[in-house]
Amino acid sequence: MNEVEICYKYAPIIMFDEKEPFLPVRVGYTIFKDKVSPSPSFPREIILNDNEKFCIEYAIYWDWDIGHLYELEHIWVYVDNNERVSRVDASWHGRFNPMEGIEIREGTHPVLYSQPGKHAFAPNPSWFEPKERFILPCIQEAGISGLLITKVFEGKITKTLEDDESVVQYLSRFAFIPTFNFNKEFRFQKGHFYPWEEIDKWIPMRIKEVLENIKKEVL
Repeated sequence: MNEVEICYKYAPIIMFDEKEPFLPVRVGYTIFKDKVSPSPSFPREIILNDNEKFCIEYAIYWDWDIGHLYELEHIWVYVDNNERVSRVDASWHGRFNPMEGIEIREGTHPVLYSQPGKHAFAPNPSWFEPKERFILPCIQEAGISGLLITKVFEGKITKTLEDDESVVQYLSRFAFIPTFNFNKEFRFQKGHFYPWEEIDKWIPMRIKEVLENIKKEVL
């Protein structure tokens, strides 16, 4: 199998809230085979256990989070010497957590639950309780962060006050009350996967394109 086929074979299945307005656009992948490797897109090291053959990092790009333009969340799928999923980590607002007790469907596809609007990952919906805490960002905080510039893209992406204002106006249209009924299943296709190096270069161009388009809509 080539790298895209490997990513597809172990691709996570993401369960979204019934009213989730935003779905992933592309994925930047990195396959780690060394014992210890630094992630190119997240502040962590990937450490393989003795029984593990490799780890796939899925850097998942959305155009939108309910609070801002541009979203990058991560899932790490570890594969053992028998080519089975041994464990899974996933991002949660700049940190990452082990996905303990995660369901594996069809032998190779971990199932994760995405925070409504914000897209942090959990192994089951109980992580999104008390529900009130996860409703507020989807209503009153829609667009509050404007164009988000994370450390990965500092110096590569710039913004103006007008950019932030356009994002607020645009995202205010998508404010919603989550149902916490995670019945919207999202499966990645082979066309979603690109080497991280390509996605790293593509994201600033994509953001510029999205900004230009929404400014036409909000004016």
